[in-house]
Amino acid sequence: MANNLFNKPFFQRFTLQHFRERLAHLDALPQLTLLGLISGLATGGVMVLFISSLNALSELLLGIEPEDHESLPLTIRVITPLIGCLLLALVFRLCRPKWRSSGVGHVLERFTFNQGHMPWQNAVIQYINAIISLASGLSAGREGPAVHMGASISSFLGISLKLPNNSIRLLAGCGSAAAIGASFNTPIAGVIFAMEVIMAEYSLVGFIPIILASVSGTALSQFLLGGGSLFQATPTALYTLAELPWVAASGIIIGILATFFISFSGFLFRTHHWPVEVRFLLAGLITALSAALLPSLLGSGFDLVNLSFNGELGVSLLLFLALSKLLLTAVTFGLGVPIGIIGPVMVVGGLMGAVMGHIGSFLAGTQVSDISVYAMIGMASMMAASLQAPLAALMALMELTGNPHIIMPGMLAVVSATLTNRYLLPDHPSIFQYALELNGVKMKHLGLSQILSRTGIGAIMSKDFKRCTNHLSLGHAKTVLAAKPRWLLIHEDDNDHFVLMPAADLSNHLYLISQDSHKTPEHILLNDVPSEDRLSASPFPQSATLAEAQEKIADMRTDALYICAENNEVKGIVTPGMIEEFYR
Repeated sequence: MANNLFNKPFFQRFTLQHFRERLAHLDALPQLTLLGLISGLATGGVMVLFISSLNALSELLLGIEPEDHESLPLTIRVITPLIGCLLLALVFRLCRPKWRSSGVGHVLERFTFNQGHMPWQNAVIQYINAIISLASGLSAGREGPAVHMGASISSFLGISLKLPNNSIRLLAGCGSAAAIGASFNTPIAGVIFAMEVIMAEYSLVGFIPIILASVSGTALSQFLLGGGSLFQATPTALYTLAELPWVAASGIIIGILATFFISFSGFLFRTHHWPVEVRFLLAGLITALSAALLPSLLGSGFDLVNLSFNGELGVSLLLFLALSKLLLTAVTFGLGVPIGIIGPVMVVGGLMGAVMGHIGSFLAGTQVSDISVYAMIGMASMMAASLQAPLAALMALMELTGNPHIIMPGMLAVVSATLTNRYLLPDHPSIFQYALELNGVKMKHLGLSQILSRTGIGAIMSKDFKRCTNHLSLGHAKTVLAAKPRWLLIHEDDNDHFVLMPAADLSNHLYLISQDSHKTPEHILLNDVPSEDRLSASPFPQSATLAEAQEKIADMRTDALYICAENNEVKGIVTPGMIEEFYR
């Protein structure tokens, strides 16, 4: 009795198989929202583990908190980045080349070309590399590694549950959003970053799960590790609207700085044919020199932005720090050391923004906005220009300052910086995309492809078919037609080739031969049945997206697809006309 009840349609809605089938559709918002919550909690847990491990390692080995390398004795401060880079080179040598890819660029590549499937081996290597690079004081941030690990754990959940690829893509976006939210305590910026940088699209079906993922991941991180702002001062509103032209000029200058950062990093990418030990050791030596002469450059450098708020650092020193931090980060990243660059890039922008604030105050000769206003606007501008993520930068600005009044001048500066960078580097808009292109990976975000990637093959496949062999008895043929299928999926006897034929053609053929009593055969070869719509059919996994199906058909290797479950059971068929009907 219980089995009969369970087999009823109502109870079938709560099975994992039904859950998978629903995820293939564009309107599967409840199911996707549940995935977003699970992804956010999983990512938040990984971030807590990552940050706790970093704190424990820094305390155990160096006796300091992260980002406090300036307090180390000179000898240890100089040796630490050298040891860190040598350890990173050792990790690279011990792991397979395909496991070395990491960071936001790796997430972008897997999202675009592999439907969001993230290899768990890369995530493990990323975890180890991030701990080493951050603990050793390299000019690095934890945001890039966090995005990689967040996307990976979320993708792993989807793969383990054997979910369709369109939902795994969304899970990668959810993990990215939760990672940024948990790292910066900026859940809104995490959402916009995922939509703007990783997924490169905005949709209601994507927004809601990603919002929930970012909120849940950030909340878990704050609950276990505590919240708190990265900055000690909160900038006020712009003092006067007369400063807006100078705000725009500041954005232009920072846009030029971002262009130099991207170009110089790209120039150093051409050294990647050198042995990894040589490149990493060179980065370690340059970092060690910085540790000896200017230890404040070590780590992400957010403490430098805090120092710039009170106005005690002069223009010359701020400019020197900004350029030195930019060069150190570009050298480390460009030489291939696996570091996150979002934090250091924002620090460069903050220091340069403070420079522009000082210069503006000198030129005005009267009271102007606080230096912290220009520093925070500079951070957002540099992030927007380098990542080509203006909305994410603005949301980060608002959440980091807790002040909506700074958004209006921030918008002007962000637009100025982003436009400047796009004008100077029209073919390489983002540092991550540029790095991928230098490695031979060309990024493409086509509108139709994005729509088809959001939908699983199960959303349009037709189940109105009958599977049969090429050789049928007359009675069997009539039995097949009695079910009134639209299509016949014919397995040819001599090989594994399948052919798709309209059932109406067989019905017409039987009718014609029935009119001639002298030629009624006992058996029928379906290959001999006249049909103008006979299609060659190839197998295709049920987990695939419509974009993958369209690409398969476009390869001209097949005319149609028959959709197989994991047990090779044929679940449906897809023709080019079905895909066209979906997006028209």
